[in-house]
Amino acid sequence: MLAVLPADRLPALLGSAAIAFLVRRDRPGPLAGYFPEPGAAQPRFDEAFFPAFSAFCATRLDDIAALCQGRRYQMNEVARCAQIVLGIAAASTGSGGPVALVDLGTGAGLGLQLDRYRYRIGTGTFGPAGAGLTLACEVRGPLAPPPAGLPPVATRIGVDLDPVDLADPAARAWLVACAPPEATALSRLAAAVDIARRHPAAIVAGDVVDVLPRVLAGIPQQQRIIVTDAYTAVFLPEQRRAELASILAQTGRRRPLTWLSLDPLVPLGPAGRDSVQGLPLPPALVSGYQHGGVFAVLGARTFDEAGDRSRLLARAHPSGQWIEWLSP
Repeated sequence: MLAVLPADRLPALLGSAAIAFLVRRDRPGPLAGYFPEPGAAQPRFDEAFFPAFSAFCATRLDDIAALCQGRRYQMNEVARCAQIVLGIAAASTGSGGPVALVDLGTGAGLGLQLDRYRYRIGTGTFGPAGAGLTLACEVRGPLAPPPAGLPPVATRIGVDLDPVDLADPAARAWLVACAPPEATALSRLAAAVDIARRHPAAIVAGDVVDVLPRVLAGIPQQQRIIVTDAYTAVFLPEQRRAELASILAQTGRRRPLTWLSLDPLVPLGPAGRDSVQGLPLPPALVSGYQHGGVFAVLGARTFDEAGDRSRLLARAHPSGQWIEWLSP
């Protein structure tokens, strides 16, 4: 039933989220006992899970399929903000003044609040002391990332094909269903949702490539633009990624703009070999990706009057748990 869905709907993940949504809503025993709750301990996991899961799916196939038909998979892993802020810090060295933050594929807009979180990155701590959420990220490798200081954010705009309305309890429940079934991930999500609800930001509904020119044109001229993309460009077809880069380059000829990408390699999967930004990649990094497991590449591509400059910054854990800095 899932196989008939378009590949860009991520059928396996969508099906998993639909099952989690129904289990949390309907609380079938004993299956519901395996699903964690925010702020609680991680439940036990044993062999009894599998017959309970199979029995639930067998009796609820139509409900699972109906949920999959009407929804999209929405993975809002706020822990990735720890990696994004390091990219912003690296791209902002020597640049002053407020910035406009444009987050592509923003979902619930959690990535638009990154200056309101606190970070423990390696041995350093950054961000507001009274933040309601602290994100930890291990630093691997011999190179140290820059201090995670952020420029003041004057404008925040998200773009998403299907934005999440955090005022809607059903929408929040779907976000939880799409999160990993791990207690600390759910606690991070709950804290980030609370912050985003207290500080709502503008989110434009639409295809990121189609609406981006209008979004960029509306940003005050004195603000330097930072466009962030965490696990969005990797899902665009090659032609659409080229169109995205062209739009950003055209804007950069009129005003400075930096595109920060946190994405796996393309084509998506273990055969990945290219950066979504077209960055040159060391052969050892590509080999490690293909044979050692998928990770994200953090890159910065800056467009301004001087042209188009790109930097490979780091490789990064898919859920924000570690970063290996690669840029001197």
